[in-house]
Amino acid sequence: MPSSQCLKRQLMVIAISVLIAAAALGSATYAWFVTNSTVKANTSTISAQANGMVLQIVAGDTPDHGSDTSTIASGLGHEVSPSSTNDIKDWYVPASWKGADVSTYSKPQLDASGAYTDQSGKSYFAYTASEYTLYTVNNTGIADVYLDNSSPNGPILITASDGVTQEWFDKIKGSLRVGIVIGNELKVVHAPVEPSQTDKGNDVNATIGWSCVDASLDKTVAPTYRHVFGNSLIDQDDGNWGATREGEGYVKPSGNNPQKIAENVDYNGVRMKVYIWMEGTDSDCVNMSGLDTGVENPTFDVSVSLVGIVAGS
Repeated sequence: MPSSQCLKRQLMVIAISVLIAAAALGSATYAWFVTNSTVKANTSTISAQANGMVLQIVAGDTPDHGSDTSTIASGLGHEVSPSSTNDIKDWYVPASWKGADVSTYSKPQLDASGAYTDQSGKSYFAYTASEYTLYTVNNTGIADVYLDNSSPNGPILITASDGVTQEWFDKIKGSLRVGIVIGNELKVVHAPVEPSQTDKGNDVNATIGWSCVDASLDKTVAPTYRHVFGNSLIDQDDGNWGATREGEGYVKPSGNNPQKIAENVDYNGVRMKVYIWMEGTDSDCVNMSGLDTGVENPTFDVSVSLVGIVAGS
């Protein structure tokens, strides 16, 4: 059994695998459900895996110190319909259209799972989310947690089930957002693909690039949350979220503005939630009518990789 000092030196990586499934689109489906349908996801499992003996992860809000290691945590996903948010607290959906463009939005009443009912009585989900606890093994020190930028594919990887058409996959991947919340704070939002810097979505008063619905409900604006994309982990304020591999371990992000997902994670643990949604104002979240999905029920895996480094190192 390694000593606690040895374990401190061996604080390594955790890799969180978040699974989300998406159902086949009908022939008259629009991302902002301009007609009577929407993009959905089948029920799936959201799981997390921790590698290494020091930094652990478990589903829910209580550390599992009764096990030798806590390497896998699971939760349940559900349907997701395109929505928009700037803070994970206030969510917006379209209320009216000008032709095929969204002209105004509404702020639905969501339950804890993100479910809401529109004016026609149909039910949708604005997001899917799962809760985890990050913690350290007893007497092994305190960890700071960063995004893992050691892979050329970046810290958050989106993969599709066999047979999914590239065109349909690109549309879903292009509008997907992954938000990481510690406690009640939205730390950072990651997009697998950088939002288009030239094309607008199907919104009358659309914003090009990163966007979200404004609280006025009649336009889109640039979000204020910290955001990164792909394996480019420098946010709009020049904060660097990516730890890199060095030999057998990791080093914190370079530069003068390293950004932590969580800090001072100890034996008692830190609560983390992972939110997944389709940002409806994104230019990829537009008319998907007639696109062939390739398979009846395509599934998507969203893998989020984090790194734990001894605090203060």
